[in-house]
Amino acid sequence: MAKNEETRDASLRVSKKVRDALKAAAANAGRPLYDVTNEAISNFLAKAPAARKAKK
Repeated sequence: MAKNEETRDASLRVSKKVRDALKAAAANAGRPLYDVTNEAISNFLAKAPAARKAKK
């Protein structure tokens, strides 16, 4: 069970870093956080199918 806790802790650290990076990008661009977040999610999802095809 310790491994699950370590995985969760690592996930939370990554999530916090991503959130902080998105906040900084929004602040630097003078754009609302939700716009920057939605754009980042869209970019990730656009690349996801290509990544899945490359793994096959």
